[in-house]
Amino acid sequence: MVARKTAKAPVKKTSATRKRSDSAHEEHDPYRAKNPAQFVRQSAAELKKVVWPTWGELTMLFSAVLLFVLFMIAYVGLLDAGFAWALLSLFGGTPQ
Repeated sequence: MVARKTAKAPVKKTSATRKRSDSAHEEHDPYRAKNPAQFVRQSAAELKKVVWPTWGELTMLFSAVLLFVLFMIAYVGLLDAGFAWALLSLFGGTPQ
């Protein structure tokens, strides 16, 4: 039987580990809304900070995503057809 070696910490801790009861308390969230109206105001303020894309950026990114999705559809379709042909020829079925 091999004896298991444990690693020694190279540095001594400067403070004690927190107790489990201390870590169970929730931290204070300064952005937590107290009512629905305050939530709506905070949400509107955050939406004003968003940098929205221009029409040119939007169409360019949409085109890139559309081309990628069409490429992936074709790739997966070809893989599916290839695997179907291989399995049918291997097990002697007739393709439909």
